[in-house]
Amino acid sequence: MRGTCLLLLLLFCGIACSQTGSPSMTPQQTFTDPAAAALAEAAAAGDDARIRTLIADGADPNAQSARGLPLLQWAMLKQSRRGFEALLAAGADPTRGDSGGTTAVHLAAQADTPYWLETLLARGVSPDTPNTVTQATPLMAALMAARRENADRLINAGAQLDRADRQGDTALHVAALINDAGHVLQLLEAGANPSLRNVQGVTFQRYLFITKDSVLDTDARHQRDAVKAWLQQHGVPLEAAH
Repeated sequence: MRGTCLLLLLLFCGIACSQTGSPSMTPQQTFTDPAAAALAEAAAAGDDARIRTLIADGADPNAQSARGLPLLQWAMLKQSRRGFEALLAAGADPTRGDSGGTTAVHLAAQADTPYWLETLLARGVSPDTPNTVTQATPLMAALMAARRENADRLINAGAQLDRADRQGDTALHVAALINDAGHVLQLLEAGANPSLRNVQGVTFQRYLFITKDSVLDTDARHQRDAVKAWLQQHGVPLEAAH
């Protein structure tokens, strides 16, 4: 496959891997500023009273580690819901990206629990929050991480289906790249534009139909056939695989 596919796969690895570091890293090892380290420790422990006290004393809820990890994402990675909520209440910005551009919304979209994403969406955080480096959307992150339920939540929350990243790829391109014909069809039925082209000048069809039918299982073939039927019913020419 071509360069954008590789870039998207690298993007996914960056989102999933750049945040974590070593699970044994202490707050003091991760956050070099003493006030930020104390806040990180309180966030990991879910000590909301301590968080409020530290912030009242001048600690920054948007502090980042030496590697660019925001405190809010730190709380998420530590699975600290109380710390997460306390930081949000104190003004932590969920649209702030780490060194790779990953925001708390993208991390939430990739999570294996709905809590993080539902909490952010309920607070009015945009489902279209861009990766601050690549401009990829949370919907793209959810699709790449195979978090179908989170992808559905973002769609139901009004995510702009035709929003493109810096490579010009939309959610349709991403779903096609990972051979998720089921979500391709859902996106089309929800109003995604099948004619949009990325910087390589191709539509999502280039990637969805590149795999031969003979290597697909029965469900995958049926889903892809349903996409073809939708395109034909809506007067969209089928493109030959390359």
